[in-house]
Amino acid sequence: MSSSPLDFHMPAEWHPHEACLIVYPHNTGVFRSEVSKCDLARAEVRNVARAICNEGNENVFLFCNTVEEADELKSTLEKESAAESTKNKCNIYVEGCESDDSWCRDTGPTFVYTNDKKKMIGIDWDFNAYGGEKEGCYWPCTLDQAVAKNMMKTLSERYADAETKIEHVEVKDLVLEGGSFHTDGEGTILVTEECLLNKNRNPHLSKAQIEQHLLTKLGAEKVVWLKDGLAFDDDTNGHIDNIACFAQPGEIVLSWTDDEKDENYERFQAAMKVLQNTKDAKGRSFKVHKLYIPKPMFYTEAEVKTLHEDEGAQACDRVVGERLAGSYVNYYLANDAVVLPQFGDEEFDKKAVETMQAVFPDKIIKGVFSKEILLGGGNIHCITQQMPKV
Repeated sequence: MSSSPLDFHMPAEWHPHEACLIVYPHNTGVFRSEVSKCDLARAEVRNVARAICNEGNENVFLFCNTVEEADELKSTLEKESAAESTKNKCNIYVEGCESDDSWCRDTGPTFVYTNDKKKMIGIDWDFNAYGGEKEGCYWPCTLDQAVAKNMMKTLSERYADAETKIEHVEVKDLVLEGGSFHTDGEGTILVTEECLLNKNRNPHLSKAQIEQHLLTKLGAEKVVWLKDGLAFDDDTNGHIDNIACFAQPGEIVLSWTDDEKDENYERFQAAMKVLQNTKDAKGRSFKVHKLYIPKPMFYTEAEVKTLHEDEGAQACDRVVGERLAGSYVNYYLANDAVVLPQFGDEEFDKKAVETMQAVFPDKIIKGVFSKEILLGGGNIHCITQQMPKV
């Protein structure tokens, strides 16, 4: 590997995609099982994959934990897609990749280009299950720590003849998850202090050192720090992709509520204040789009009871009455569509679609019900990872 991280550049999520990577649910301690293993979340993930493929106009790679699960998924996809008309030439490919959990945004590769565009690098960050042995959601996470490498092997073989060469690069001097940062592709990175400065990630590094790592490895010039992420996002310690993201250079979508009694109210107000008083790497002031969060949702007794930590599966403890970290900002921006979470909230589901249509007037806004994914601790952006055009 001849290139140094200084030669890298991470494109924004609206840069054309070659494909989307997803890990198919299998951890019964994370996703509920009613009739069969993780059946409710699996159905939602398949719907997300089809939306990205059909409306989003990009290929999807669904990675399964075992050969048996891959065979079952192929059969299910064939049955469910039999009545659908093909809207484009995109496909859903089923591959194998062992994992502990299904948050591909955090364990899969982060794609960057070399500045000459001759290579696309899949960065493999150090991963400690959101906090390590004492505070992580599950430990050990040896399978998840190998996900990026194994995915890159599959992708390198599939795209072996592409003009842009694909390579895997390990970055083990920084614990980082893909959902903890967002880029505008023009030099600005968006993060939260709550997550990146948490002592359960990189206690040996200062804020300035962490910032320099991000700038160097993602090819950026400026890091914008919001203080906190979404309230109750305890699994990730406040990932940025639940509270704010870039819609295009100089424009940010920010989670919002007008309810002063909501635990998120002060967090959103503080984030807005930072954005209003900050310029990006190009000297632009931010235009902020308010994306209202859904009404509060809480774990029910039935939902907690249908989680099963068997077969070695481990996850964060779920408590009846615990609030879910629901947010519409956790969407996937595909080539031709925004795949947007929906929770069955009649008022705010509709409002979110209308808001996003105004933000992305040239894209299809495809709402996909994703409450079961949320119950697992994340949402649509968390389970996906975009692969830029090769």
